[in-house]
Amino acid sequence: MSERTININGVSVTILTTNRTTLELDIASTGNIIVRGPSTTTDDEARDLVNRRRRWIYRQLTHFCETAPENPIKAIKNGETFTLFGRPHTLRITRQEPGASAATAYTHPDLGPTLDLRQHAATNEDDARRTLINLYADETRDWLKNHGRRITQLTTNPDTELKVSWRARTRWITRHKDGSLTLHWALGQLPAILLRELLHRTLDLHSIADGHELDQHLQTLWLGRLQLTPDPEPPTNPATSDTCPKCHTRPGDLHTHWCGLAQCALTGRQRSGCTHPGTTCLTLWSGRWPGQEECEEYGFYYRPGANGAEPCNADDEGAEHDLNRLYRECVWDVRLQRMVLPT
Repeated sequence: MSERTININGVSVTILTTNRTTLELDIASTGNIIVRGPSTTTDDEARDLVNRRRRWIYRQLTHFCETAPENPIKAIKNGETFTLFGRPHTLRITRQEPGASAATAYTHPDLGPTLDLRQHAATNEDDARRTLINLYADETRDWLKNHGRRITQLTTNPDTELKVSWRARTRWITRHKDGSLTLHWALGQLPAILLRELLHRTLDLHSIADGHELDQHLQTLWLGRLQLTPDPEPPTNPATSDTCPKCHTRPGDLHTHWCGLAQCALTGRQRSGCTHPGTTCLTLWSGRWPGQEECEEYGFYYRPGANGAEPCNADDEGAEHDLNRLYRECVWDVRLQRMVLPT
């Protein structure tokens, strides 16, 4: 295989030549224009193909701009949320136990959907990223084993193999020459109905869910970016320092519809996991991370200890707001729009 780059009307175009016999145009998700052809492909042939397909190229580039993932950053800290099949799971950094998995997603009897990350995997960004991606890949693989067959049976090839890759790819689903499909590990964050819709779309089956909603969800998937610091550096502009770090809403205004930080006004839980229609349960951004004011009022703090998180005082070194304890011991008051201690 040989590769070279030419300039066409001010745009760089990559020409990849192999032992293939046909000429083909492709656009990577990064926006790179690629001409694939036989070893005899000339620059003029590539230029002619690009000029003939320029309208298609513009449509594809526009589509990539509109649907490009936001690629959010997750913090490696207690209280961060990781969505699994549409359900937000609260991260808990726990001590290492013999024989225990490095990461486990389950429903805690008191905390609800929970993701436990062992302490040894939470001290390094690379280790945490690898552990969490493997968890998503395994969970998605299990889901396909239970539900994939029902989908492929609707096609002319009911034995289509569905696989999951833990490697970062440029496509959500890759179709191989043998007909098999490989899913991106991050798709395990989608609600099950939207994951089905994406498979239906890929296999040219009938639509079963809102395609626009699917595209919106695909834009917000977490793709593996992590940080060890609890919060990002504050903005340098004081006028925007108190805006929502997710949707940039100003204090006193409603979060945007797709904000990953917004609470549900009826349950107090993360709004992205509720099932209320439309924007009926949107909440206001107060200028503070949800739950911090209540933790300060009730004295709910923790800090990392030798055996994991341990309760502490507000003025202890390394103290952080204990949001897990807040949601474990308090209830949501719809009238006050805050967590309160049960009477």
